[in-house]
Parts: sequence; C-alpha cells; structure tokens
Amino acid sequence: MFITFFPQLIAGPIVHHKEMMSQFKSMLWNNSILINWENIAKGLFIFSMGLFKKVYIADSFALWANAGFKIVENGGTLNIFETWATSLSYTFQLYFDFSGYCDMAIGIALFFSIKLPINFNFPYKVLNISDFWRRWHITLGKFLKDYLYIPLGGNRVSKIINLRNLFIVAFVSGVWHRAGWGFVIWGVLHGLAMVIHRIYTFITPNAKFKENIVYKIFVWFVTFNFINLAWIFFRSENLQGAINLLKAMFGLTWVDLPIKWHRMKESLAQISGSNETLIYIIVCMILCIGFKNSIEKLEKFKTSYINSLLVMLFLYIALITLGVVAYTEFIYFNF
Repeated sequence: MFITFFPQLIAGPIVHHKEMMSQFKSMLWNNSILINWENIAKGLFIFSMGLFKKVYIADSFALWANAGFKIVENGGTLNIFETWATSLSYTFQLYFDFSGYCDMAIGIALFFSIKLPINFNFPYKVLNISDFWRRWHITLGKFLKDYLYIPLGGNRVSKIINLRNLFIVAFVSGVWHRAGWGFVIWGVLHGLAMVIHRIYTFITPNAKFKENIVYKIFVWFVTFNFINLAWIFFRSENLQGAINLLKAMFGLTWVDLPIKWHRMKESLAQISGSNETLIYIIVCMILCIGFKNSIEKLEKFKTSYINSLLVMLFLYIALITLGVVAYTEFIYFNF
C-alpha cells in the first residue's frame, strides 16, 4: 500500500514508510471517516496553487531559461542581461516547478486524508548555505541525514571529521540526481560552501555583528547568488555551456549590447525576453522572500467564499494556460 500510494512516487516528497503506515492504519482499521470534506477542500486549495505555480509561473520561466541555455550549450554568446535573465529564470523555474509538484502531491494525498511532509520552506530567503539545505528539498535532506550523515558520525565527532561528513553528504546529493560532471561540480560546490560556512561558525560562534541588518542583507545577497550560480552547472547539458554562460555573466566575453540597452525587449532578444521577463523576476523574488508560502496558507486555511474564488482562479488560469502553451514536463521527472 505504501509503495503504490501514487502522489509521492515519481518526484517527491521522499517519504519514509513509518510516516505513512500509522496514517494508513488509522484510516483503515480505526473506523476513521474515509471522506473528509475539510481535507478535500484543503487538498483542492493547495493542489490548485501547485498547478498554478507549475503551469503559469515555472513554465513561463522555462521559455527564457531553455532558450538561453540552448544558445550557450551550442557555443553561442549572450549579452550580460540575457545571461543573468537566463540563470535567474532557471533558478525560479526550478523552485516553482518542484514546489508546485510537491503542493500537488500534498493536495492529492489530502483527498485520502493522508498528510505528506513539507518539502520547501522559503529556501531563497536564507542567510547561509546550511539553512538552505534545511529548507530546500527537505525530505531528501532528511533522508541523507538519517542514512548517511548520522552513520558517518554527524556532528558528534571531531571538527575535521564533521567537515568531511558535510562535504560527503553535499557531494552525494549532487551525484544522486544524475550521473554527469555538471551534477558532480554542483555537489562539490555545495560541499565546499557547507565546509566554509561551518568553519566560519566555528570562528564566530556568538558574534554580535550577525544581528546587524546590513550584515543580514549582505550574507543573503552572497548566499542567493551562490545558489543561483551553482544551479548553472545543475542545468547545463554540457560543461562548456555552463562556462560560456558564467563568462558572459561577469563580462569576460565581449558582446555588443543593443543601442537602446534600456529596453528589455531588445536587450533580451536572443532569449525572447521582454519587460515581462524583468517583471516576473522581480515579482517572484518578492514572493520567495516576503510572502507566506503555500504550506503556511494551508495550515491557516478555512473554507470561505474568498478561498473558493482563489481555487477557481488558480485552476482557471492553469487550465487555460495548459490549453495554449506547449507542455513542459516536471523537472524532477528527469531524476
């Protein structure tokens, strides 16, 4: 029954059987109500939100990300605006695609009164890479912690061995996704970042300057841009494409900019971008940092006319978009 419970099978959340069996037992053997209309309402609410995130937001970013990566993977060049738009588009595509899938899985499970674990918790608003891994693909992080990090000794060992354990876990998380040099490099980069951050915490355990708002803005900026740059190796089909994109992002490749560089449509012409691209990036940055996520909204969900209208709006927009835009499969179907 656990193996065939379809909502979480293909891409996640990664669920341990002990999280599920007690729920199955309660539902089947303790005379629980099989049809719980409150759970169905909650499930429809978060399912519609997840479908909207995937179809309307993630697939919109996919158009620009795919166009940009295709050019650099084939040896082409982009201007500095196009490269940053390409990398940021993939950063947001990946988040809204995968979190949208998880929301849909959680919603479908709620139809059966089964509660799947949360998989994302504001991963792009973190102030350090360790916190990122506590908030991004949470169930994978828990799996690696339980079956790799703790058996290796976790943090109950010497500082040097602890650094080794952190690096191994991050490296394995890269290789876990797929065999390829891009994923190896992505895992190594995150492993080195985890090690550097842990050394930093050893040196400055209770530093007061960490509470300063300027410091928090700075470390957020550094952390987010590291995550964004590392995703390039995760996404690119070949290493040369990743290198070409990085060179252009930092001005190491000379490309003539459009004369009217202030017009986004001309500045982002090769990836079919426009002012809409810039608006999407800004809006999604605000959504990822300043607004409640879907799980928080679900926890406070109450049946009402407003929530009914929201569900209808999300489903309407998502279904209309599905009808007029080419389908883009879920990213994590590849892993």
